[in-house]
Amino acid sequence: MRVLVVDDHPGLVSNLFAYLERRNFILDAARDGESAAELGAHGHYDVLVLDWMLPRLDGLQVLQRLRAADVDTPILMLTAKSDLPDKLSGFAAGADDYLTKPFSLAELEARILALHARRVGREKVLQVGALRYDLASQQVTRDGRLIQLHSGPRKLLQLLMKESPSLVTKDRLESVLWGDDRPDKDLLRTHIYELRRRLDADHQAKFLQTIPRIGYRIVDPEFNS
Repeated sequence: MRVLVVDDHPGLVSNLFAYLERRNFILDAARDGESAAELGAHGHYDVLVLDWMLPRLDGLQVLQRLRAADVDTPILMLTAKSDLPDKLSGFAAGADDYLTKPFSLAELEARILALHARRVGREKVLQVGALRYDLASQQVTRDGRLIQLHSGPRKLLQLLMKESPSLVTKDRLESVLWGDDRPDKDLLRTHIYELRRRLDADHQAKFLQTIPRIGYRIVDPEFNS
């Protein structure tokens, strides 16, 4: 799970990274509101953990900017502002959860996991043109024909379809498969080859596109033709 931590307190950010990285979270950090808004809009995170009191833009402004841009990433406000009017303002601006400082790291982790689970639960089916991935049954079909995939290519396909038609970098795809424990060999290419063979080998129109030296994307060939 990719999480963006937005806080300008170095000690707190360091503690969060130390705790959550041991639990296989993939973390980025932003120290001000402008950076948070930019990363939140384009970083493709699963959850944002957002402080209120920030330089350049405060947390409430970051929330409002992201929601105005139709960014639906779950956002947890993590702040010392504990009065009820502040909490209500946070929720009104688009926060999905609100946790006040001081806090338990275990509770923060539980809330992040709950936000992510609720979001995944809403996404029952991924669809790009004639390509369909039923997340409940784990069945992948193209034009109604069942496609058998092993675990690695299946994980890649889920991310690529979720982000379609946007590019997904090689680094991010490798993170989905192996986290920080990357293999020495270029095994990503092997998984991509298998995914392409299963999806596109028998079809003139191709869903899986390669962006040389950068990454891959899934695009509806009917829309892209």
